[in-house]
Amino acid sequence: MKKNILFFGFALSFIGVSAQSIELVNAVTQVNATAATLTGAGEMVAEWPVTNISDVAVSVKCSRSVISEIPGSSNYFCWGVCYGETTNVSLLAQNIFASDTNHTFYAHYKPLGNPGETLISYCFFNTANPADQACQTVSFCYEASCPIGVEEEVASKLELVGSNPLRGLSFMNYKLPSGEREGQLVITNLQGKLVKQVTVKGNSGSILLNAQDYAAGVYQFTLSTSKGRETIRVVVE
Repeated sequence: MKKNILFFGFALSFIGVSAQSIELVNAVTQVNATAATLTGAGEMVAEWPVTNISDVAVSVKCSRSVISEIPGSSNYFCWGVCYGETTNVSLLAQNIFASDTNHTFYAHYKPLGNPGETLISYCFFNTANPADQACQTVSFCYEASCPIGVEEEVASKLELVGSNPLRGLSFMNYKLPSGEREGQLVITNLQGKLVKQVTVKGNSGSILLNAQDYAAGVYQFTLSTSKGRETIRVVVE
């Protein structure tokens, strides 16, 4: 993979331009548990339906990206079928008809006796257009006091200016929640491998992106502060 170069530009106003066919229904933000409330398999489970809000059928895959993880814990997910702990992208796609809802997603987390908070992002994307996606970050909080729901307060905001897939030069605009002046931008590939992590400062601003600095593929950009997280998917051709 080519070396990533991120250049910080001047502050820009936040621009929102997005169209998608996938919607998450009552997506879970946080799962809390103690040793006494784990399932019989010693797990914490998050689940929600996924709806196709378009007027045509879509083929949807699910991906998992671990943002931060308590050492010694493990996790896996189910999308139509259940996958092993090393699988970050579902091998099979689920076909969802127009205006229909799929109920086969389950996120499983095993603390294995290790207290603390693990953050995992789950994204559902149209296989015909990976930029058409919906994501949710879940906080698995075991035997600990964790911030209330990662999406509970006004979260960080990210928006890619221009085309997606990314071509040539473009800007990634960011906006932090009120009162926040610093956040962490984490970039991972579709397999969950960390590509880049940088600190962004100021209530809002932008980052210059150059498609030539990235190998062809799909990347997840996650902007985090103490008040929430925002994840978007960027395709590089």
